[in-house]
Amino acid sequence: MGAKMLSRRALLQSGASGFAGMGLGGMGLATLGLSPRAARAATASDTKFIFVFAPGGWDTTRVFADEFSNSAVDMEAAAQRGTVGNIGFVDHPERPSVRTFLEAWHARTVVLNGLMVRSIAHEICTMIAMTGTTSGLTPDWPAILANADGGRYTLPHLVLGGPSFPGDLGVAVSRTGSNGQLEALLSGRSRGMQDIVSGGPNAPAESLLDRYLSRRAAARASSARSTLDKALAGQFSVAVNHANELKDLQYIMDFTGGADVADQVQVAVDALSLGVSRCVTLASAGAVLGWDTHADNDNQQSPLWENLFSGLGQLMQALATTPGTSEATLADETVLVVLSEMGRTPKLNAFNGKDHWPYTSAMVVGPNLVGNRVIGGFDASFYGKSIDTVTGDVSDGGEILSAESLGATLLAMADVDPLDYVDGVDPIMGMLA
Repeated sequence: MGAKMLSRRALLQSGASGFAGMGLGGMGLATLGLSPRAARAATASDTKFIFVFAPGGWDTTRVFADEFSNSAVDMEAAAQRGTVGNIGFVDHPERPSVRTFLEAWHARTVVLNGLMVRSIAHEICTMIAMTGTTSGLTPDWPAILANADGGRYTLPHLVLGGPSFPGDLGVAVSRTGSNGQLEALLSGRSRGMQDIVSGGPNAPAESLLDRYLSRRAAARASSARSTLDKALAGQFSVAVNHANELKDLQYIMDFTGGADVADQVQVAVDALSLGVSRCVTLASAGAVLGWDTHADNDNQQSPLWENLFSGLGQLMQALATTPGTSEATLADETVLVVLSEMGRTPKLNAFNGKDHWPYTSAMVVGPNLVGNRVIGGFDASFYGKSIDTVTGDVSDGGEILSAESLGATLLAMADVDPLDYVDGVDPIMGMLA
C-alpha cells in the first residue's frame, strides 16, 4: 500500500474532528422545530441516510451552477444570481421553493459542483453515480451503508423509487414495488394477484405457524456445527424474525409511496423513525421521461426543479419535527443526498433542449457536515474543477471531484472504511465536521 493510501487511512481513523464545522443556527431552523441538541450530531453508527435520485440528467445551470458570467453557458433570461449564506444559486420566479429550502437549511447544506461521472449514457452514469463503477455487480452506497449495521434493521435499505444496485448485499435491500407489491405481500392480498388463487391459514393458525418457525429456526442456529452451517442457519433465523416483524409493521406504517418526493415523505420518515431502515431511496421522476430534456429544456426542467425542492422542503420539515432514535429529531441524525446520474450541455441545441454532459452537481444536507458552502465548480468550458480533498477548496493540483469521491465521503460519515469499497480516490474530508 502506497504512502497516499496510508495517509488516507490515517485520516479516516483519526476522524474529521480536526476540521471545524460551521454553526447550525441557520435561518428557519428554530421555526422547523429543531432543538438546541442539533449542534450535537448523531454518532457515525447512528447516522441515517435518505437518497433522492432525479433520473434522466438534470440541468445544473438552472439551480446549482451560477454561470451567468460564463459565455459558454446558456442561462435563462428570467433567472438571476441568488445567494443564501455562502451558497450561490440560480434564482428564478418559477422556482421559489429553491430559495425557501436554502434559507431554511443552508447551514447544513453542501453543494458539490463539477462532479464527474465519466460517461453520457444513462445506464452507465447511473451505475457510476451510485456505485463508483460500471460493473453493475458492485453494491451501491445505500446498500453498503445499510449493510454496515444491517442487524439492527428489518429492512436495512428500503427503495421506494429510483435505482438500486444491491450487488452481493441483496439481503439488505428491499423494494416497495411500483404497484404496492410489498404492502400486498404483508397483507396477504398478493394471493389474489396470482393466476391460481390460493387460500391461506386463518389468523390464529398463522400465528401458531409463525411461532413454530421462529423456534425451529432458533434451535437450528444454536445446534449448527460447521462455520458455514452456523452462518446460514443464523441468517435464516434472522430472516424469519424479520418476516414476523414486517407482519406487525403492516398495522403501524403504510409501505405504499407515490411517484414523487412529496408522496414518499411519510413512508421514508416512518421507516427511519420506527427503526425499520437505515437508508431509504426515493425518486423524483416528474414527467414520463424524467429529466431527460433533449427538447424544450427550460419549460420542462423548471417545474421539475420546483417540485423537487418543494418535496425536499416537506421532507426536511418532517424530519425536523419527528423524534429521532438517538437524537432530538430525525433531522439531527439523517443525511439527505440529492443527485442525478449526469448533467446537461452548457448550450441549448436546435430544439431548445440540452443533451447529455459528464459533469453534474449534487447536494448533501444534514449533521456532521461543514455546511453553508459550495465545493468544486466549473471552468470556462463548463468542465469540473479539481479540489483539495483535505480542505474541500478548488485546487489546480488537486483531485477530480467525482462520484467516487462523494461515495467515499458518505461511507466515511458512517464510519465505514472507503478503502474497502472505493480505490484510488480520497474522501472529501474538508466536507466533514
